[in-house]
Amino acid sequence: MTITSLWFALFCGLAILIYWRLPARYRIPWLFAISIIFLLTWSWELTGILLVVATVNFLLGSRLGVAEKQRRFLLWIGVAFNIISLVGLKYSNFYVVGLAQLLVRFGFHTASGGLALLVPIGLSFTTVQMISYLVDIHNKNLKPESTWLSFATYVIYFPKLLSGPVERVRTLLPAMKQPKSLEIVSAERYAWLIVLGLIRKLVLADTIASMIPVNLFTQPGSYPAIELLVCLLGYAFVIYNDFAGYSNIVRGVSGYFGIELTNNFKLPYFSRNFTEFWGRWHVSLSNWLRDYIFFPSSRALLKRNPNRDAIIYLVLPPLLTMLVSGMWHGLGWNFLVWGGLHGIYLVFERVTTLRSPKRLPDEWPKWRQFLSTLGIFVLVILAWIPFRMDLATAWQYLTRVLTPSAWIRPDFWLMRMFLIGKVKINNWTEFKLPDLRILIMLLPALLLDWTQSRYKDEVFFTRWPIWAKALFVALLTLVLSLLSLSSTGASFVYQGF
Repeated sequence: MTITSLWFALFCGLAILIYWRLPARYRIPWLFAISIIFLLTWSWELTGILLVVATVNFLLGSRLGVAEKQRRFLLWIGVAFNIISLVGLKYSNFYVVGLAQLLVRFGFHTASGGLALLVPIGLSFTTVQMISYLVDIHNKNLKPESTWLSFATYVIYFPKLLSGPVERVRTLLPAMKQPKSLEIVSAERYAWLIVLGLIRKLVLADTIASMIPVNLFTQPGSYPAIELLVCLLGYAFVIYNDFAGYSNIVRGVSGYFGIELTNNFKLPYFSRNFTEFWGRWHVSLSNWLRDYIFFPSSRALLKRNPNRDAIIYLVLPPLLTMLVSGMWHGLGWNFLVWGGLHGIYLVFERVTTLRSPKRLPDEWPKWRQFLSTLGIFVLVILAWIPFRMDLATAWQYLTRVLTPSAWIRPDFWLMRMFLIGKVKINNWTEFKLPDLRILIMLLPALLLDWTQSRYKDEVFFTRWPIWAKALFVALLTLVLSLLSLSSTGASFVYQGF
């Protein structure tokens, strides 16, 4: 059951209506039941795995809450269990092939796909949430949850299950136990969040993605440099609007249960430095990495060397944090390079500002803010190259873009003949130009972000008069209906993580 489908809308509508008619004591059991139903539409194996993960962490958390002598041992057992579960299931492709070859060498033949393991969707998100739960109990910042049902509901709560946000027990469980009342103003805001998510996912992300050639990111040598550059720009807006669209939809759905989820995206491509970027991009994961990787590693270094200006203090914590972020996305050299690049960006930023007076970006001159935003955007775009493809292909992609001979001159003569009606073409690329539809689609994507930034409100639609809202919804309904007849629909990018 995909979250952009009509079935999901009907499922949520019915679930919400029943939820608010139930006595308060039955609402968490109802959330558990509908989350199980949602999970079963994907896979019963997935349901079983997540319930086992929830049960083991619940028992470990309960024991951590009362143990004194074995606290550190229990914590490491819990962290190891969660990491091994993640590596064993999500990253099985990296060792199952080798294991199969080894078995064949010893005379054990495996059927095709016989060693394949189920990869639970959203397992990466669940893993970091479980680790933070155990760490918080160990540090006595949180008391263990007393009831299995409440904890299991937190783990499998369906709006956040597939692709986050990364919600912690200390914030989400209290919200589940005491949901906010659903007022008219809030209800309208949640509706517009869902609308905004559909626009970002179906109208922007899926449409732009459908315009990028299928093999462009696997065979970059077959394309001119200008097309590689434009498609890379398009991909940057695809992954952003895809993930931000998902986050908006699930925040709206969860809001109707009286449960607020974290705003995961705050116009990241308008960031003026990399610290600000990681405070705007995938906010819930960035905060988790800050609290459980960056701060602990910084404190450990300060105990050994109290000099905050020491090179190791400036280099190691941000680099380690971003390498962990890369590994969280996938066990591959390309993800490590992507994380390492962002780590280097952050290190360079810390070192260059070491001796200069610290000023917030809002205090910078406008020209500096603009140039900084442009520079950050370009470097983030370049980092998407290894994120999207393996290292060998990424290197080929980058060298192709930087090779002067790959910048082919557009065929203006053919364009002139086409405009006066003397020749026919099948595709715009026959002019040796990139698909201009990508650039055209980037305009509404940028306009949406710019409008949100100007009004400082992600659902600025609520300020419109009634007739404007009605007209906008009618047009959007028409566009979504037309898109539903095409084949541009695709699963969410971060479901793979």
